[in-house]
Amino acid sequence: MEYKRIEDKIVFRLEMGEALMESVQKIAASENVKLASISGIGACSKIEMGYLDLSIKEYVFKIFEGNMEILHATGNITLKDGEPFPHIHISVSDDVCKAFGGHLNEATISATFEGVMTIMDHEIHREFNEDLGLALMNICGIK
Repeated sequence: MEYKRIEDKIVFRLEMGEALMESVQKIAASENVKLASISGIGACSKIEMGYLDLSIKEYVFKIFEGNMEILHATGNITLKDGEPFPHIHISVSDDVCKAFGGHLNEATISATFEGVMTIMDHEIHREFNEDLGLALMNICGIK
């Protein structure tokens, strides 16, 4: 992984075999990021993504393996339990260029991933919402 902070942005590149979510969390922690948007493109060999099943208040994840292009990864970084928490949604295409996507749990990078974090000079904490079974951003508590 390589990254460079340029004013309010962090430009980063991941290498083959690196874990996307883990790497984003490490960069954010290292740079003391408390609130940011994130976007990127690349390729992966394995991905675990899914959707929120509101009837059971849990994410349902599926694992896909093979050569996949990451068409777009977008999301945010907030604080959960005092640590940077990346929340990313992703769309990928398979070997027949069929696109699909969901809530990203983790992705193993194959060729590369190129991303940008845009840092905001505030912090947002996540708080658990019983009705949804999710830790939601506490917008009213922006610092």
